[in-house]
Formats: sequence, C-alpha cells, structure tokens
Amino acid sequence: MNNDIIKFIDSRQFSRFDTSLVILGVFLITFTGYAAPAYGSVIPMLFKEWTDLNWDQLGYVGSLSEFGSLFGALVLSVASRKFGIKRVLIAAVMIFCAGTFSQAFAPTIKIFAILRFVAGFGFGGVIPLVISLLSEYAPKSNKSKSVATALCGNQFGAIIASFVAIYVTTQFGQWRPVFWLGFVPVLLLPYIIKTMPESALFMLKNKDAEGLKKVLHRIDANYSSSVNVEAAISNFTAEKESNKVYYRDLFGKKYALVSILACVIAIMGLLFINGVIVWLPGVMTNAGYALGSSIAFTIFLCAGTVFGAIYWASVADKKGFVVLMPSIYFIGSVCLLLMGVKSTIVVLYVLITLVGFFLFAAHSLVNAFIAQHYPDDLRTVAIGLPNSLGRIGGLLGPTVGGLLMANQVSVMGWFMVFAGTGLIAAISFLLINLQTRKLVNLKAHQV
Repeated sequence: MNNDIIKFIDSRQFSRFDTSLVILGVFLITFTGYAAPAYGSVIPMLFKEWTDLNWDQLGYVGSLSEFGSLFGALVLSVASRKFGIKRVLIAAVMIFCAGTFSQAFAPTIKIFAILRFVAGFGFGGVIPLVISLLSEYAPKSNKSKSVATALCGNQFGAIIASFVAIYVTTQFGQWRPVFWLGFVPVLLLPYIIKTMPESALFMLKNKDAEGLKKVLHRIDANYSSSVNVEAAISNFTAEKESNKVYYRDLFGKKYALVSILACVIAIMGLLFINGVIVWLPGVMTNAGYALGSSIAFTIFLCAGTVFGAIYWASVADKKGFVVLMPSIYFIGSVCLLLMGVKSTIVVLYVLITLVGFFLFAAHSLVNAFIAQHYPDDLRTVAIGLPNSLGRIGGLLGPTVGGLLMANQVSVMGWFMVFAGTGLIAAISFLLINLQTRKLVNLKAHQV
C-alpha cells in the first residue's frame, strides 16, 4: 500500500472508527463461535427426533461444518482480492446465516448435514477477512489488541450458545429454536453495510478516490492535511496480479518456511482446542471427578481465554511476539499437562482457567503474528491459508480424543498428547523467529 496512507493509518491514535470496527468484528465472529457449541448441546435431542442415528453419524455431521469452513477460508480469501473484502465478507456472513437458520427447519439428518456444510463455508471466510480488515486499519500500537479482541467473539459465542441451549431445551423441550439466532446478523445487515469499510488497498488498486476519501474522513476529518488521495492513487505502483492464483506467492523462497510453519501452528491450535473442548468433561469424569454441569466448564475456560487474549495482545503490541508466543504456548501446554494429575475440583478449575488464559488465548494471537510477516497485498491470503488448513486440526481434534478414550489411554497419557500439540506450535514459533532473524541479517549484509 502507498507509504503515505500506511503512515497515516499506523501513526494515529485509536479512534471511534476503530472502536466501531472492533465491535463489528466481535459481533460477526461471535456467530462463528456459536455454531459448534450450539450443535453439541442439541445432540441428545437429535437422537430423540431421528431415532435411527448413531454416534458415528453425529460425529460426521458435526465435522461437516469444519469441512465446509476449510473450503470457505480458501475460496473467499481469494475472492476478496477480486471483489473486495467488504462485499465478500458480507456475502460470507449471509451464507453462514442462511445455513445456520435453515438448520432449524431441516426435515432430515441429511439435509441438516448439508446445511451445516453451507454454514461452515460461510463462516470459514469470516475470520480471515475480519482479521485482514482489522490488521489493515488498526493503528500500529493497537493492531494485535484489536485482532485478539475481535477473536474473543469465539468465546462469547460459545458462552451464549450454552445459555441459549439450556434455556431453549428446558423451556420448549425442542432443539430447533437454538438455531434461530443465526438470523440476527440478517436483521442488522444495514448496520453491517454502513459500518464496514472497504479495504484501502483494494480501493487504491481500483483507483476509487471517493471511496478512500470517505473512509479516511471517518478515521479523521482532517486527513487531507496528511494524505493527498489523488497523489496516492497516481503514485500507486502495485504489481500486476492474476485474479486466479495467489497462494503460490506464499511459497517463494522468502515466505515458504513461514507459510508452512504457520499452517502447522494453525492445525495444532485447532486440534487441541476442539479436542479438549469436546472431550475434557468426559475425560475428567472417567478420572473420578464430578465436574458438575458443562456450562461451568465452558464459562471458566472461555473467561480465561477472553482475559488472556486481551492481556497478551496488549503485551504483544508493546513488546512484540518474538519471546511472547513460544513462551505462552509452552506455559499453557504445561498447565494442560498438569490437568492429568489427580487433584481437587478447585485446582482443576484454576488449571482450566489457566489453560484458557495461556494456551487458548495464545491461539487468538496467531493471526496477528502471521500478518506481520507478509506485505499488504499478500496479507489476506497469508491469513486465509492457515485458517483454512487449520480446520484439518479442527476435524482431527475430536477424532484423536475419541480414539484415545476408546483405547483406554490413561488420563495423563491423554493430556500428554494434547499438550504435545501445544509444544509443537511453540517450537514452530521459535523456527519462524530464527528464519525471520536470518532474513533480516541477510538484508543488512546486502545493504
């Protein structure tokens, strides 16, 4: 992007514009975080309605949402390069809403499964596009915090889903109204369209001077004293691009190792998140603990994640990611491992909170960490690729946890496996840091 515009956006103070954009990001991502817990909470009632179901089928149906999001993250991230982030993000939200709301009216489990895939395709594009927009517009001093705060929507969605499911299933005795909330973003579509800006980079490429002026005016009414939009557009010398292939640019000599390790980190992250969320209550019950209701576990874990995500993002904005990311992944993995040690309920809840505060919260910073390693024109696909392939981990997590349970692996062994995924991610961060330092040193010698 033109240096004058980068300097203007990065050097300013956090403003009302940024607050509205972060709130919009939290709102949109909350509905992606709502989907999985909402499905998990209605599984017992699905058995009652469709009596020929078995656990294997429901596991497959549950995974279809993650499967759809894998394709959604890939396809919609690329589409945003041609049609703009705003249009594609709004389309992704509408696809997700249609797929989620329609599940409430599915006549058969097959139709229900197809609709979960459709919803997954939609929300697969929401997270990378929201992150790309926040990474582009947030001031440099608040980029990580803005992204991490928006990603807290995942935890808010999980908490809301738990409460809604408990209320709906107990008060109405049926599962279908749980999915009605998928229609809420449609009702607020005018607000979404009005609040969401188009990517400044996209407008530069398309010489949309009026669009740029409107967005810059929203950021600062006195922007013209710092930026000449017409000059910025005329001086913009972006390389000619193909609208068909972009991901190959991530695997050139300069970015290949970072791109591969970013995918490893994303896969490991969703593997331990989905595996732990799905199976932890069952594991601890088998270990002899009376954990109580699953809602208590969800609230402790999500609360720890929200506080951790915001706190560590503030630290990252001030101190950077180099030491922070491998450290909190390592500490979080140790906390997860310690949950395999026989202890009291109080200690268990403390550890659950710490796992959220360190390990789960660390995952919310991954996208901000990745974004800083790529130029502006590659940022969206650079974020979209690991977010897409990370869904492989989301698919594997419940499967791995279930296989460990089925083979009667010890509690300590179970936690060792998932703590190991966090350690793999920590090592990947260290390798990225070494590669980045090597490239910096090489550039310095060339100069």
